Amino acid sequence: MKVGTLFVGSGVAATAISQRLLEKDPNASILILEAGIRVKTKDFGLWENYVVTGQLPYSPYEDLVYPQRDNPGENASVGGTDMPLSGARAFTYGGSTMHWGGWSFRLKPEDFRLFSNTGQVIDWPFGYETLEPYYCQAEHHLAVSGDSDDPTVPRSEHYPFHAFPYTLEDQPAVNAFHQLGIDYSHVPIARRGVSAVPSRHAPCQTTGTCKYCPFGARYVASNYMDDMRAWNDYPNLDVKLGVVVLEVRMDGRRAVGVTYYDKATGERVSVDAERVIVAGGTIESAKLLLRSKSNGWPDGVGNQNDMVGRHLITHPYFVYTGTLNENPQRLQPEMNFPTLVSRYYDSPAEQRAGKFVLVNPPDPVEFYLAPQMQAGNSRAAIDAALIGSNKIQMHGMIEVFGRFDNRVTNLPKLNHMGMPETIVDYTKDPEFDQRMKELQLIVTRIFVAMGATLTDKPSISWRADHAASTCRMSVDEKQGVVDANLRVHGTENLYVCSNAAYPNIGAVNPTLTLTSLSLRLGDHLNDGAS
Repeated sequence: MKVGTLFVGSGVAATAISQRLLEKDPNASILILEAGIRVKTKDFGLWENYVVTGQLPYSPYEDLVYPQRDNPGENASVGGTDMPLSGARAFTYGGSTMHWGGWSFRLKPEDFRLFSNTGQVIDWPFGYETLEPYYCQAEHHLAVSGDSDDPTVPRSEHYPFHAFPYTLEDQPAVNAFHQLGIDYSHVPIARRGVSAVPSRHAPCQTTGTCKYCPFGARYVASNYMDDMRAWNDYPNLDVKLGVVVLEVRMDGRRAVGVTYYDKATGERVSVDAERVIVAGGTIESAKLLLRSKSNGWPDGVGNQNDMVGRHLITHPYFVYTGTLNENPQRLQPEMNFPTLVSRYYDSPAEQRAGKFVLVNPPDPVEFYLAPQMQAGNSRAAIDAALIGSNKIQMHGMIEVFGRFDNRVTNLPKLNHMGMPETIVDYTKDPEFDQRMKELQLIVTRIFVAMGATLTDKPSISWRADHAASTCRMSVDEKQGVVDANLRVHGTENLYVCSNAAYPNIGAVNPTLTLTSLSLRLGDHLNDGAS
């Protein structure tokens, strides 16, 4: 069996590139291999169960392999800072878009020039202006709702859908930002909102249960792929689930295919391909290259300069909690996603120390109307609790920088999913704690302007949701793993299209940028690249 393009992974990268290839040639031969299984989407029965129990349909299939967590003894964290894998990834058809929040921020122009501006890490091989047209296309692919008049980043086209309005819950933060002179904007989010353009898709119904959308208004790659196959005749597009790709097979500079393990049959199967695109996420993409060894690649394909798996980063996600003495407006959850963000500190002035964003979370802490009612509390008790003292929060993400010694590698045994386990070796920079103290002073001023008091120590999660840079782009192959077109240095037809290719990730979610890179790679391949 031989296919034209073989993808490892079924997330947004594989979906967007496949769309672009099939737009040019509906008969293109494409095979997508996915280690996970299908989880039903847009299913009202599963949605109702989620509403009642809080159990998400994809939860049993998440990566639950962090030491001392759900599967003790699997994986190994050996650095000075734990970077948990548990819950960070969803091994399902559609990949991490099955459980993402939909936040769809663009990187800023200065993010592409990190080394030139600060001396940190390396620059991207191209600038913001190269990716800007693809950002516009990606916003349409993901069906992003946003404010087209927001001047935060340069843009040449409008969002496909209007921004979701600020909620009543946003007003205390809005007032505080105004008082302190801090710019803010709408959160661009991959949920179909209001549009003048007719759509065959259901728009967002604001159910407040957005982790599982019964309408399919939030972008999920598997929904997009299924729609592509349902609405068009693509006779040579195939998706195979429940298979673990063990290695990319190389013949000198050319990838000739892959070998995978079929969990259903227990067989090892080899598939030949004209080109291979590794799109399995930051952790697994690097691990696959490292275990793809041959006579020409004794240390793993692309690893001739010992760069594969290195420069590992993620976004430390911080939560500051304060107390609001009273809540006379009865602020309570309106939607299950944020609508207010400040990128004021996501700026060139903050870049050297680490840029960060501030997000107003979608509900007051420790007060949820449904649990109060389920507990049998009276209307009077609920009302008293709501208007009284309540905790509030400010969330955000902060940029950290890739270091050579921070890395992922393969652990030579299989986890409960039949996949090679992971060694995560990560240690935060010594300056990080001081940076968080500086950030706390800023958040404290915001809380004071909101009439609240910072009451708890900040919670900081290093979970690998936004892991990146393990196969980073570079002009010089001695500084990275892939070139500006995401082709692995030293190969002719092997590509890595995932967050792994980012030289850095700024202070914002990486999915929109990954979608942009994917569409750009699709055009590159359509232009005649191997």
